[in-house]
Amino acid sequence: MKRECGSCTKCCEGYLSGEALGYSFYPGKPCHFIAIGKGCTIYAKRPKEPCVTYKCGWLTEESIPEWLKPDFSNVIIDYREKNGHKYLNLIEAGGVVSSKVLSWFISYGLNNKLNIVWQVEGGYNWIGTEEFIKCMKTNL
Repeated sequence: MKRECGSCTKCCEGYLSGEALGYSFYPGKPCHFIAIGKGCTIYAKRPKEPCVTYKCGWLTEESIPEWLKPDFSNVIIDYREKNGHKYLNLIEAGGVVSSKVLSWFISYGLNNKLNIVWQVEGGYNWIGTEEFIKCMKTNL
């Protein structure tokens, strides 16, 4: 069964950065076109970048549990790349990440041998290959 956003709008609520039709959104400033908890007001005409191409980890990765849906868990999980290093990323989206969520995320990353980055109270942490850690330390 394919997962759907439903009433979840966390990716547009001002936790991620981007621009939609000339309007910027970033941490602290939601997308101009979002009706929080309802959806995108320009869904049929939303831009390809970043809206159509953005991939929420909860939507695309069936191994991420149902209870980690962003509007339930207040975190956004997605895959990213930095200087050729792929990693799984967790961003706080509406509160401090819970110990249950953080424990699952770190265990998942370690068990699947993934580079991971997570945010707690606005600060970033990471685990991964030696090369990935060097990259993160030099690109703060």
